[in-house]
Amino acid sequence: MDKLYKTFKRRLTLLSMTVLVIVMSVMHTTVYVTGAKDIVERLELSAKGIAVSIANSLMMDIEAYKLFLETKDTNSEYYKKMQTYLATIKSNSDVKFIFTERSIDKDTTEFILDAEPIGSPYYSPPGSTDENGQEKKYVYSSKAPVSFGITHDEKWGKLLGAYAPILDRDGEILGMVGVDIDGSHVYTHLSRLNRALLTIYAFIIGMTLVSLLKFSNVVLDPLLKDKLTGAYNKRYFENFLRKEIANSTRQRRDLALLMLDLDHFKKINDTYGHVFGDKVLSSISEVIKKSIRTDDYFIRYGGEEFAVIIANSSMERVLEIAERIRKAVEETPIFNEEQNVSVKITISIGISNFNNLAINAKELVESADKALYTAKIRRNMVSVFDDAALPD
Repeated sequence: MDKLYKTFKRRLTLLSMTVLVIVMSVMHTTVYVTGAKDIVERLELSAKGIAVSIANSLMMDIEAYKLFLETKDTNSEYYKKMQTYLATIKSNSDVKFIFTERSIDKDTTEFILDAEPIGSPYYSPPGSTDENGQEKKYVYSSKAPVSFGITHDEKWGKLLGAYAPILDRDGEILGMVGVDIDGSHVYTHLSRLNRALLTIYAFIIGMTLVSLLKFSNVVLDPLLKDKLTGAYNKRYFENFLRKEIANSTRQRRDLALLMLDLDHFKKINDTYGHVFGDKVLSSISEVIKKSIRTDDYFIRYGGEEFAVIIANSSMERVLEIAERIRKAVEETPIFNEEQNVSVKITISIGISNFNNLAINAKELVESADKALYTAKIRRNMVSVFDDAALPD
């Protein structure tokens, strides 16, 4: 009887997890893109701040810098002092390169100071040249306080570069400070962000899965089952029956339908009240569920009438199940506490087999109803549909 319940539970879990994964994918993309933008902005701000700070330091002793522009003497005390100054800034930050340049023409600049030690493969001696990128041209053309860009070069790699102008006392631009941050830092930060997000997602998915497996009955019970009896709702009856008929036809296996009706239930309600009547329905439902197999469908068809779908069982086996139900109900009186009396309950059962006499769901239900009608004549009995045995 739990077969469909388990199917719905799997489907609910799968649907919920699919929706959750889609939502988290959208969330992950949004957070990842936003995070990437934020990381680049923070690195940009850091590079700009360092570039501006160095430019301001150079401009405080601009005459010494101008003199070095003319001599380019790498043995001078000024060069050694500035090289040490730039190297110290580099070692205490995420900066990969620090240098100063001046423009030769619109497409070329020459290096002046460099934080790299002499002999480093990245060292650019004073007077060596470099191409002007758009960010450099922008600084030279507008004397902008700072600019920023991302470049990629076979020698230097992917760099996030900030450039700040070096101005003479009269405002003439003498060159610029360049600060490059290794572009791989972006991916390092994003990898950390990614790992953190994946850890959070794994936790959310795990907790959601545990909650679904534990509490899915809270969602499924109102949808699938009758609240009073715990039987499946009638609205799923036709779906169950069509599905089992299709399986029986395809696999050439037996299928039977039992229609069950409590005897004299109206009299029980009239005598003992509807509250006790509900107790009878609930108690007898438990008796029926214990008398059938886990793969059988138990449905509350309406009022005091129930249905049981039994697949892949011979008629002999179906009769045994039906008789077990009838006998169990008869042997389970329901105690009425208000009147201090045990009330005997009986049930009538009609059986129809899916064969040549019933070729579709509608005919199967009709033939089981006719068999139930026959059983209700004597009550507390099991009747199997047979055209020849029907009363006139």
